Amino acid sequence: MEKEVNQQELLANNLAYYRKASGLTQLELAEKFNYSDKSVSKWERGEGFPDIFVLKSLADFYGITVDDFYREEHKQITNQGRSLRKQVYFKLLSIGIGWLVTLITFFLLNTLFKELHADVKFQTWLVFVYGALVSGIILLVWDFIYHHRFLKMIDTSIIIWTATLSLYLTFLVIMDLNLYLIFVVAVPLQILEIIWYLFRRKKNKTGN
Repeated sequence: MEKEVNQQELLANNLAYYRKASGLTQLELAEKFNYSDKSVSKWERGEGFPDIFVLKSLADFYGITVDDFYREEHKQITNQGRSLRKQVYFKLLSIGIGWLVTLITFFLLNTLFKELHADVKFQTWLVFVYGALVSGIILLVWDFIYHHRFLKMIDTSIIIWTATLSLYLTFLVIMDLNLYLIFVVAVPLQILEIIWYLFRRKKNKTGN
């Protein structure tokens, strides 16, 4: 039990140490990770702790590992810009792979339909519309990992509209159904997403 308490105290002390070593106030750090300064204060007092995903984001930001938060020896903080570059790199790499798969699928479908001489209404260019939807999903996954609340809202908006467009074009091309009203459904979904983002932002600012 004593070891557990010491680990918690060590984590709290190191959270404060690395923040100060980076030259940031509690408010400045909180704003970078879309939290309230009250939350950061609680972490550093040992009254509450960030989850493993936030710890990983903090460790990447400081250029250390999560295990370093539980060590008495302090590491020198590396260039914090490297963390942001790494996040952008992983996102671009993932999206690039997604679009590579999209292109391969496009060419395979073109070849398949030509060989079969099939009279199919499906248009292979629709694959690129689906690719845009997949890109939004990829971005959302990464922003969940890196805990970027604002970007998650943007990603969700991309998913809402690309999913709506995908459904509209699919029904239009394959079944000749002009379901334009589906865009009307997307509007309240977008509004609800913005309201939810603003609600969470206000809640975090109050420290709840």
